[in-house]
Amino acid sequence: MTEIRDTPAATDRPRPPAAARTAAAAALAAAVLLSTLVTGGAPDPATASVALLPLIAAAGYLRSARWAAFPAVLGVLTLLSLRATDLSHDLVRPGEPLPFLVAASAVLASGVLLAGALPGTAARGRAALVGLPLGAVLGLVLVLALPQADDTGGLSGEQVAALPTVSMVDFAFEPGQLTVAEGQPVAFRFSNDGEGAHSFAVESLGIDVTVPAGRTRMVVVDLEPGTYPFVCSVGDHEEKGMAGRLTVLGEGGGDGHAAGTGGAVHDH
Repeated sequence: MTEIRDTPAATDRPRPPAAARTAAAAALAAAVLLSTLVTGGAPDPATASVALLPLIAAAGYLRSARWAAFPAVLGVLTLLSLRATDLSHDLVRPGEPLPFLVAASAVLASGVLLAGALPGTAARGRAALVGLPLGAVLGLVLVLALPQADDTGGLSGEQVAALPTVSMVDFAFEPGQLTVAEGQPVAFRFSNDGEGAHSFAVESLGIDVTVPAGRTRMVVVDLEPGTYPFVCSVGDHEEKGMAGRLTVLGEGGGDGHAAGTGGAVHDH
């Protein structure tokens, strides 16, 4: 007599994970590694370790694990908290293909992972259908919320090379004492040679220009005579001693009066 064994119906088998979410997790991990170890200036292994979160999520998706959404969402939120300024900086520079492609893949993959963690998007294909537009919106929000000015400010390569350069290191401005003459705009090139983002902030003028790691931005000053303290407003960098002073000399070489009496600072 033939023994009949019960077999689970096809409909009882666990649904395979959405391929789009698995691919997005791997893409996000690769983008994080590239942006932190290659395109972000100085190598930053600590930040690059964030790539482990989407890799763990990808492994979970391949095993149809319900917990996979947690490391995916955590990875996206961690990436945005640590690299938002850098992503914005790279997205507005389509002329530099590698940083732009890395930033674009990061925001698109982030959108797919976030969409895949939402109820009702677990079906195959729906994560990509919802997530890709979500990632595009995320990138647009970053660009609008954290605008990054052009590196050159319209100057030629020779003019940019001739500008006085202020190096940002962890945690100081080099040089920390800047002196200019009254009567004409003067451009400074701020080069971030540190491992993380820094800023040039003049509180009395409401100026705060962020420079991502390994990047350069310009500031044009046209101020009345006076002394203008500036600091790095990122985290506790000011408390660590990242501060300096900009002196605008008046006629006869004096600095005239205290800061905050007028003038303008333009970000380029």
